[in-house]
Amino acid sequence: MKPPRRLHFNSCIDWLEQAWREPCDQPPLLFDLSQLTERARLAERGCMNALFMADFYTYRAGFSLEPLTLLSALASVTRHIGVIGSVSTTYNQPYDLARLFASLDHLSAGRAGWNMVTTAVGSVAANYSEHQHLEHDLRYERAHEVIEVVTRLWDSWDDDALCTAQDRAATGAGGGWLDPDKIHPIDYHGHWFDVPGPLNLPRPPQGHPVRMQAGSSHAGRDFGARWAEVIFTAQPLLPIARDFYADVKQRAARFGRDPEGIRILPGLMPIIAPTRAQAEDMAAARALRRGRGEARLREFVGVDLSVLPPDEPIPLALLPEAGTTNGMRGRSDLMLDIVRRYRLTPRQLQAQEAHHGFVGTPEEVTDLIHEWFEARACDGFTMMWPSIESNQLFVEQVVPALQRRGIHRKAYDASTLRGHFDLPRPLPRRDHANAAVLPITPFAKA
Repeated sequence: MKPPRRLHFNSCIDWLEQAWREPCDQPPLLFDLSQLTERARLAERGCMNALFMADFYTYRAGFSLEPLTLLSALASVTRHIGVIGSVSTTYNQPYDLARLFASLDHLSAGRAGWNMVTTAVGSVAANYSEHQHLEHDLRYERAHEVIEVVTRLWDSWDDDALCTAQDRAATGAGGGWLDPDKIHPIDYHGHWFDVPGPLNLPRPPQGHPVRMQAGSSHAGRDFGARWAEVIFTAQPLLPIARDFYADVKQRAARFGRDPEGIRILPGLMPIIAPTRAQAEDMAAARALRRGRGEARLREFVGVDLSVLPPDEPIPLALLPEAGTTNGMRGRSDLMLDIVRRYRLTPRQLQAQEAHHGFVGTPEEVTDLIHEWFEARACDGFTMMWPSIESNQLFVEQVVPALQRRGIHRKAYDASTLRGHFDLPRPLPRRDHANAAVLPITPFAKA
């Protein structure tokens, strides 16, 4: 008998790029490890699955710390919560990626996760001495091969290749730390990479660190359905979120995976206050200070909204059939779908958040989460905090309400991030090609 479904939450540790503008008791201190530690421990008090940190590899009128450096520090001052970092498959080599996340998994005692991003921002290319950014679908082709190589490297050591003190005592004075017969080259030869292996450290405690993905284009959905165990997606409306949820689960089944082995966590930014009027005032002030990026919307929908009547529906004839940006194509397709389905005006579109920005009281936020969860629009949420105070109010009031409804854990009952997500530990794929993950199918050599 399957256990009942329960909510899963990731807490963004870096989503406060506008919060410094907000009038609040605790302004975010972006390089203050003591404050970041308190935010990590706050998420742990809320029994959340993981701390999550994004990365964009370029200057974007802001800044951010390197994710794995910060997450390694936060893993050392927490006991239970996982740590998930975004690291690009386009601008990193698979051997480095395998080492980075295996190291983080060992040092955190099995709490590491990798957000496998292909990098949407085109200006990144020049920072890596590249003349141009790889085309959208080509980035995903490369990413498939990156994951195959990384997974083989994680599996290049048997689980018992590292000898224990008892093993060494039993073998006598000549015994060593390692059993060389249990460490294997991978001899990978593909379209993008030739990697002999093996990895230079033991298999991660989780077998594979949890694989997360954030992409909603058709290529992104296929990539997530094939490889991801957790999906972070932008879904601002319940009907669209439900469609996305069903689509990804169906794609997973077509890849031979159990659809229930994927957790889908849309982004949710809860603007919370004791009364709805207070929450609405906070949201209005935030929108006024933040403004909207007209150039970014033009990239997403292919229309210059500034030349259209602000309160008349955007003419459908002006819209492209699908997103054409070489950046966040899934986000572009989402915006186009919303405009068509709900006949939005330019003013309404500018008011939309790509992620779901919900304004209300703690009780109303609790109801929203419960509704989406029961409607199979999500398995939980990636929480994007508009302020530290909203984060605190969520943990102090929304989390207990969800616990009383029986859909959120009251305490951690596992020691690894896989355990928090109710995911199995994969067996080494070399010896068990049909267990837990897909057999490897590398691209043909060009």
